[in-house]
Amino acid sequence: MTASYYRKFYWFGIWLLALIGCLCMIPVFSATFNQRISIFHALPDLFKWILIIAMLSYIPGWLILKAKHQEHSQSELVLRWIALIAITIVLIDRLVLNLTSITLDTLELSKNPKGFLETMIYMAVHSSSIWLNGILGTLKISSLGTVFGFLLAVLLLFLRISEPDRRDGEFRQLLKLIGNTFSKVYVTVIRGTPMMVQALIIYYAGFAIVQSVMVNASITERTQVWSFFTAGLITVSLYSAAYLSEVLRGGIVALDKGQNEACASLGFTKWQTLMKVTFPQAVRNSIPAICNEFIINIKDTSVLNVIGVTELMFATSSVTGIYYKYLEVYCITAIIYLILTFTMTAVLNALARKLDMPTSHGVPSSN
Repeated sequence: MTASYYRKFYWFGIWLLALIGCLCMIPVFSATFNQRISIFHALPDLFKWILIIAMLSYIPGWLILKAKHQEHSQSELVLRWIALIAITIVLIDRLVLNLTSITLDTLELSKNPKGFLETMIYMAVHSSSIWLNGILGTLKISSLGTVFGFLLAVLLLFLRISEPDRRDGEFRQLLKLIGNTFSKVYVTVIRGTPMMVQALIIYYAGFAIVQSVMVNASITERTQVWSFFTAGLITVSLYSAAYLSEVLRGGIVALDKGQNEACASLGFTKWQTLMKVTFPQAVRNSIPAICNEFIINIKDTSVLNVIGVTELMFATSSVTGIYYKYLEVYCITAIIYLILTFTMTAVLNALARKLDMPTSHGVPSSN
């Protein structure tokens, strides 16, 4: 679609923004308007009405010029800028400055306020250490889990693509068959069960093993050996390995088969072809998907709350236990997750562009 096509819908976007701006202006005319920082405090009502007229000026002006069948590109541009400047002034005051004013008022309170937004700000500020520990825990587990998962995925990939060959000896064929079967079963089981269930199985199975080995040890000593963090990290690593192994295998399958034939004509063995030609290309082509797996892990670590891992959802439960506020706390958590995933997506996309690789747009969905 060309720019001229979108130009027909400029008026609709500005009309929508103007209506939002006018709706935001309604409280300004009220006697209860007590925003601490505001552009409108020093303005008389006449200027406020002029601002509303300026926001709406583009629509009638555009219609009049169109009805007269005049060449109105320059005039339309002037009207559009007048409306957009007025809308920008209103939205900055009612959104940015209003939020700043509410935040300053909330910080001066000694107890949790009743307003929804005020409550969110109060809990976000006064429980910042809890939120920070949760964020650090989430980033630590998701990043380490992705790294370890990638290393395990490489091993699973080699087992998967090492199919028995007639030229191999019987014992080597048996080893390849066992490895290939194990890789397929592992990927099927891990991808077919939820991470929450896996986390519970891994934690309690590991704790049972430690308990059988350290019979006379106390609970504290056992948890030092088998901690919540260790169980959570193993869960994320094993979970990521199943998906990343399929990503890498898809990268190898997508390569041109002529490369294998060319390597064979040059006398390369299958292992040399894999390590020097196909595998490096598969890893490079799979980097965007690997980065997406890291961003997905940031969200999926929320299920580790069921075994007591200190991450963002665990911090959420802690804050709700302090203030007994639920909707406000979960909204804060959603905003933090959105900021984390959006920021990481932007950083990884910038890295991909710098390395001249494909980029992904937006926040990827879960596995």
